[in-house]
Amino acid sequence: MSTKIVQLKASADNPDIGLVKDEPFYVVTSADAVVGLDKFIAKQTVTYQPATETGDGLMTAADKKKLNTIKAEPFEGLKFKSPDGSVFVLSVDNDGKPLFTKEESDVH
Repeated sequence: MSTKIVQLKASADNPDIGLVKDEPFYVVTSADAVVGLDKFIAKQTVTYQPATETGDGLMTAADKKKLNTIKAEPFEGLKFKSPDGSVFVLSVDNDGKPLFTKEESDVH
């Protein structure tokens, strides 16, 4: 497939569109004016299906499964790990004041 650029030449002075006799010009058109172009473009377009936890789509199934585990509602507590490996839970009391509580480890 090749692209053809067609240059036209004004056959006479036309002040209404700003052309002077023998002045070169190009026709400007739209994709809608080219018969069959919509079908050609549709064949070139990559489409993706939505991902599910069992089937890849715009993202992998594994990533979709991880995304589905993210909680959107308010959290009851967020866990943070200190440099020594201790785990602390950040929560709030009924007045909205922050509380850090050290999580007890199950290892004895």
